Amino acid sequence: MKKNKKRQENKRREKLTALITLFTFAIVIAVVLNFSSAVRPYQIIKNEVSTATVRAPQTVVDDKKTASERAIAGDNVPDVYTINSNITQNQNDSVTALFTSIRQVQSDEKKAKAAALKDKKQFTAFDEKEITTRVRALLSKNDLTFEHTNISDDSFVKLYKVAPDKLTDLETTIGSVIAKQLQKGVTEGQLLNIRADLQLNISELAIASNLRSAASDILNAAITVNSFYDSDATSQQRSVAENNVQPVRILQGQVIIQEGQLVTDDIYRQLELLHLVKSQMNILQIIGNTLIAMVIALTTYFLIYRARKKRKDFTIAFVIFTAIISLSYAMLLVFRYISERGIDNLFFVLPVVFVPMVLQLLGYRELRLLGIMQIVLASVLVLQNAQNMANIIYFTVYILITGLVATLILNKPKTRNDLFIDSMYITAFNGVSVFIIQLINNTAISSLSFWWPIFYGMIGGLIAFILSLGLQPLFETIFGVLSPNRLLELASPSQPLLKQMMNEAPGTYHHSLMVANLAEAATEAIGADSLYTRVACYYHDVGKMINPAFFVENQYSDKSPHDLLTAAESRDIIIEHASGGAEILKRHHFPQPIIDMAQQHHGTTILKFFYHAEKQNNPEVDEADFRYPGPKPQTREIAVVNIADSVEAAVRSMKAPSIDKMKDLIEAITTDRLLDGQFDECELSMKDIVTVKETLLKVLVGVYHQRIEYPK
Repeated sequence: MKKNKKRQENKRREKLTALITLFTFAIVIAVVLNFSSAVRPYQIIKNEVSTATVRAPQTVVDDKKTASERAIAGDNVPDVYTINSNITQNQNDSVTALFTSIRQVQSDEKKAKAAALKDKKQFTAFDEKEITTRVRALLSKNDLTFEHTNISDDSFVKLYKVAPDKLTDLETTIGSVIAKQLQKGVTEGQLLNIRADLQLNISELAIASNLRSAASDILNAAITVNSFYDSDATSQQRSVAENNVQPVRILQGQVIIQEGQLVTDDIYRQLELLHLVKSQMNILQIIGNTLIAMVIALTTYFLIYRARKKRKDFTIAFVIFTAIISLSYAMLLVFRYISERGIDNLFFVLPVVFVPMVLQLLGYRELRLLGIMQIVLASVLVLQNAQNMANIIYFTVYILITGLVATLILNKPKTRNDLFIDSMYITAFNGVSVFIIQLINNTAISSLSFWWPIFYGMIGGLIAFILSLGLQPLFETIFGVLSPNRLLELASPSQPLLKQMMNEAPGTYHHSLMVANLAEAATEAIGADSLYTRVACYYHDVGKMINPAFFVENQYSDKSPHDLLTAAESRDIIIEHASGGAEILKRHHFPQPIIDMAQQHHGTTILKFFYHAEKQNNPEVDEADFRYPGPKPQTREIAVVNIADSVEAAVRSMKAPSIDKMKDLIEAITTDRLLDGQFDECELSMKDIVTVKETLLKVLVGVYHQRIEYPK
């Protein structure tokens, strides 16, 4: 019960640590983003000379300027007038009716004359009064609004006296002028001017001089107002014109004011719009940055959980990853601050590839791509408002490409020497990448401004290497990370504990080597961490150094010290090597996974020999009293060692090991552990167990193969 409570407490502690790390990570990102989004104000005073050249840190819409431009566009739209087609048609018909009436009166006179001649009566020609009376009478019968009253009697008489063919020509000429003008539209404000213009231009028409006054009267009567103001159409046209005006934007990088330039009201307003003269906190921006930070933190949490959940070290991996990325955010902010003080392209010094390097050194290879994506995202968010970061897109591409190439170069676990060589390749590629970017930017290759960024990029690669080497031992010490390099160091025979074991318990030392060979092959076969398994096996029985002579591999005579002890006393000595070994490793500050191997490699198995010996003297003995305290193996690697440790010891005790005997032995030990529930708390599958058994047999056959007997 106590053990279960302790395990549950450890799990709760890990969950709490992960939760605290999650919130801390989100807070760090939110603080960095809000700090980078907050634009530092300039000391600029209205109507005085500017002491600095100011560029827009971001693209914003100038609403006031946009509204002004749209108002001007709307005002420039002329009033829309709609022509009344009924009035136009009425006036054209009225002109036609006028000439028709003239012809009608002419025809009436001819008929009257013909009738008088026929009746041999005296005929009296129509006088002027008769003519005008008859014409006006005919015009009055038409339902038209023609202003014929404005036409003088003299004009009617003159028209009446025109020959029929000439009258038709005159009608066509005048009618054409009237129709064209009415089609253009005549507003009330234009009427007098149009009539006046027609009077001035009447001499240019093909009209006899004696008829021009009559033509003038007709034009004055026919030209009338037929175009009226349309408020709806005018509003619609103005709306279209206003909507066609694009929003006025102040673009990122745009110079707002030059040093030495007078700060006008409009310029000061633009600076206020960009928050460059007053320190203001935009609550919506703060909320947005906080939400982005939460999304990034949660996404990172679940991606790392998915990648590391089978390795039982998710919490440590998450804490280390968030620490590295948080450091990257801080570095970006610092480099942005330095760059804004006048050093262009200093961003290329940023050692972004240290992220995959550190993750590689610490053994988190599967997290390298996630780290690169996080750095790319961080660069976009942190540098988006940088005042002199005009090439943020190119810099982001630079981070992505160099990070991916670094991930390819760092393909396998590396020694420090290998890492140095890899860093040289990465440094060279950094220089090539910046060279390409400079070509794209069309920078003059003969200028120093072309070559400085390349130098910065290469320096960044070297800094990444130095930073990686510095952070690796820091993380290993603080978090107890068992990195590949750390494992290689622990595997060295010069390690004090291994040298001590070789001197004080040589049998245990060689037993550990054999178990390491067996377990390494088996864990590699099932896709587990074989390097960790081998190194942990070297130390799994380090507790036997407390009482080395009580373990059979260190006994060099037929007599056993256990013969002088009771079964319970022997039990305590044997069981102590697991917990005692864990204590020794803790005192020597070994990583926790190595300690776990020493503590868990026997699980809660029973010491059958001493249990049965005690049972002969005490039939009421409790089996639980002769079990290891555990806990049971928590990882696949420890479970494999649990099998390999017992198999190696059992095979070593065989007098004439054969393939069949070893196969039966492996099967018996594995089945016993399965039935005893030793693998219930790890993720060792039945398929894994089959693979482990086959691999162990293959290795043991190679070790204990039959040999020919040499002649004496």
